[in-house]
Amino acid sequence: MLFSSMWVLTRLDVPLTNNHIGSGTSTNPLDLKLLLRPEPNRQTEERDIKGSKRSTTSSRAWPAVRLGLAAEIAALSAELAETQWLPRNELEARQWRQFRTLLQFAVRHSPYYAKRFAETGTKLEEFQSPAALSMLPLLSRQDLQAAGDDFFCKSVPKDQGKVGELQTSGSTGEPVRVKKTGISQLFLYAYALRNHAWHNLSFAARYTNIRPKRDEHRILSSWGPPFGLLYETGPAQIIPITTPLNEQLELLHEFQPETLLIYPSNLRGLVDTWRKEGPGLPALTHIKTIGETLAPELRRDVAELNPEISIIDGYSSEECGAIALQCPDSSGYHVMSESLIVEILNDADEHCAPGEIGQVVVTDLHNLASPLIRYRIGDYAQVGETCSCGRGLLKLDKILGRQRNLVVKPNGDRHWPLVGFRDFGAIAPIRQYQMIQETTERITVRFVTDEALNADHRAAFTRLIQTKLGYDFELEILDQREDIPRQPSGKYEEFVSRVATTTPQR
Repeated sequence: MLFSSMWVLTRLDVPLTNNHIGSGTSTNPLDLKLLLRPEPNRQTEERDIKGSKRSTTSSRAWPAVRLGLAAEIAALSAELAETQWLPRNELEARQWRQFRTLLQFAVRHSPYYAKRFAETGTKLEEFQSPAALSMLPLLSRQDLQAAGDDFFCKSVPKDQGKVGELQTSGSTGEPVRVKKTGISQLFLYAYALRNHAWHNLSFAARYTNIRPKRDEHRILSSWGPPFGLLYETGPAQIIPITTPLNEQLELLHEFQPETLLIYPSNLRGLVDTWRKEGPGLPALTHIKTIGETLAPELRRDVAELNPEISIIDGYSSEECGAIALQCPDSSGYHVMSESLIVEILNDADEHCAPGEIGQVVVTDLHNLASPLIRYRIGDYAQVGETCSCGRGLLKLDKILGRQRNLVVKPNGDRHWPLVGFRDFGAIAPIRQYQMIQETTERITVRFVTDEALNADHRAAFTRLIQTKLGYDFELEILDQREDIPRQPSGKYEEFVSRVATTTPQR
């Protein structure tokens, strides 16, 4: 599902290069475990994560002494190791104190927010509780685009670190510009470490990263920031996502990773080959998925191939960084509540109850360069109950993808298209597929196959898709030998609706 920002900030005295391969959805504060407060019946991060701590002093002395960015990451990771266990009401109280500081700053320094806040007719002193958040309008991508430079704060305190600008990949067709600070990057790094700690990942592991924006295959001696700043890590392999699948497999077999970072759509292609030939990766124990929605059937397929492999999913965006990480002790995801307020809203812009699905709305509490306040990010999620793991962080049961990934019926009903590789593979071997809903009556289906489909295949695919989608859509079924290209961001969507929609049904 979009799990990490590809934008890297150079900050303080530590030069960051394009050798880094850390995802914004990983973590690991082993050196912080003494700061945790174990209680009966509560899991903690006291787990044996291998990997020697790294000193950033010139003496390279023991015990590890960390300076500069490494020290800042370690300090924030220690704080997060404690705050995750705060009760929900205490977390919300601290969020609100931070939000009021953010709102005051945004109104004072951003021309866009000054005007927008004045239009609400409210006063800052009226924002006394989280319930007051609904007095502020939602922020859309179109609002961001229209605001231009007026959206950015004209003055950012120097203690926020260097400010950089990024433009999102525009996978929705609506790219936006945002600015990020050194503090934003610091949280991204600390959440990367949190993810590794939660899932007991070894820093000494051989680590492969298959990602976009990589020009060539490389083998590195270290994972790079943030992990390599704090720990002596194992070697890392970088594979560009544009590398053909057969070459990816050859490179994986040569390197034999223990941990693999990959987009779900790319993993799907590997799994289909593994099902025929076997993975040939006996050391592989963890797969971290990012950048796209992870389908439950893909989890099942990997488990059937090798039940010893754990899939660890993360949810992020370029604008907001890490949004939610997979809980290590139960199903679902935990919101990174220390830096974000996440609301899940229904069609009436009211908060969804546990079990309900709605649009994800995010407020970034720490970005003073371009504050995102009640930002409608374009994704859907299902609200969860309080998690049994004991963490006070908001829980999401499911991350369901974007509005444009919903099928729309002629009567206006909308739902997630419950059809995929496992269903298609029973009819004919396919390597890739994509469905484009052109109108409420017509869908174009493209299959990538090694051999042309015959009339029986097409008839069977038509029956299957119409049954799974719950309507007799007019289907144009095409087959081709060449792969369907990815977006420039490296992402790939198996279902895209070009029909205007609002909120999904379950």
